[in-house]
Amino acid sequence: MEEIKTKRVRKGNPSVLENWPHPLLDAMRREFGWPSDGVMAEELGVMRSGLSKFRHGTNQVSAEFILKVHKKTGWPVERIEFLCPPQVKS
Repeated sequence: MEEIKTKRVRKGNPSVLENWPHPLLDAMRREFGWPSDGVMAEELGVMRSGLSKFRHGTNQVSAEFILKVHKKTGWPVERIEFLCPPQVKS
């Protein structure tokens, strides 16, 4: 699969991909040129707060979200699952 490069940067700059690295969200933003998680949320038809919870690790990516990503991007479900972080912060 593809290598995902991420870095930590100062919070508050929506034009920067990696405020909090998340392989799936960052790969979609790069590939589709979405400038912020807010734009990505609109494109996918989800709440911005839900993406934030995925990005910060407080919620796992749901099956419903994986299906929305698949329908919007055409990516195979296996690729989407591969890019999802395995654990949720406790």
